[in-house]
Amino acid sequence: MKAIHEKILELIAEGKAFAVATVAEAKGSVPGKQGVKMILLPDGTQYGTVGGAGLEEKVKGLCRKALEARRGGLAKFDLMYYKEGALDSLCGGSVQILVEYMAPVPHVLIAGGGHCGLEVAKLCDQLGYFYSVLDDRAEYCSKERFSGARRNLHATPEKFFAEEDLGPYSHVVLVGWSHKIDTELLFNLVQKFPRWIGAIASKTKKLEMFRRLKARGIPEEALERIVAPLGLPIGAETPAEIAVSILGQIIQSVKGAAGEVEPSEEAEPACAGEDPASAGQRPAERRTAE
Repeated sequence: MKAIHEKILELIAEGKAFAVATVAEAKGSVPGKQGVKMILLPDGTQYGTVGGAGLEEKVKGLCRKALEARRGGLAKFDLMYYKEGALDSLCGGSVQILVEYMAPVPHVLIAGGGHCGLEVAKLCDQLGYFYSVLDDRAEYCSKERFSGARRNLHATPEKFFAEEDLGPYSHVVLVGWSHKIDTELLFNLVQKFPRWIGAIASKTKKLEMFRRLKARGIPEEALERIVAPLGLPIGAETPAEIAVSILGQIIQSVKGAAGEVEPSEEAEPACAGEDPASAGQRPAERRTAE
């Protein structure tokens, strides 16, 4: 049991999806006693056992269904071959199996360690989401500034994409200080990162960045994957409010919510790459992120 619980924690830390089957109740003679667990990964890798034989194969099938549906459930099995609907078993008892779907913990790559990036990181900490921070300015992605980050990545876009494995990330949010860097990041992301991409941008900035990307050969269908403007339309102005709108959109994607709310069409918030001394200024008084 200790090894199984350690493996569960390990898989959570790795951000992997998996199913856990637990013998929730056991009556009579059964191969797996109450409390025993089995883990099944999408590739079929198994850890632990709920008793083996025919029961285990049935439970594996339930785990595979849970992984496909992203939802678990409770099932009862009689291990008496003579009972209608029972397994072909001579054990004589019955078990109830709880199957849980363990969703992968999101790992957000925050591209831009300014005020908005910092507030996004704070909300990730509260939600239990993993995050890493990328910035070409060392002081804006430091361990001192982002102590909870899994990776503190001081790199230009060229260096980042040449060296970094994008596999661990579930979402990328661009809240950077430079439209040139954001455009370069998007140029690589739409070609190399198949998951969720969001960019903080006004209508004007979005049009210009997309025009430049098309000129470099990026097709329209690839650009359609980019969520921009970024954030739910909640009237957000401050960096903390903007972070709430961004994480709301990420939660929506994680939970598979019906995306009825359209991204905000408000002007791009000027918060991404400022000097920390400007944090208390009104939005109109702060310089833009261009």
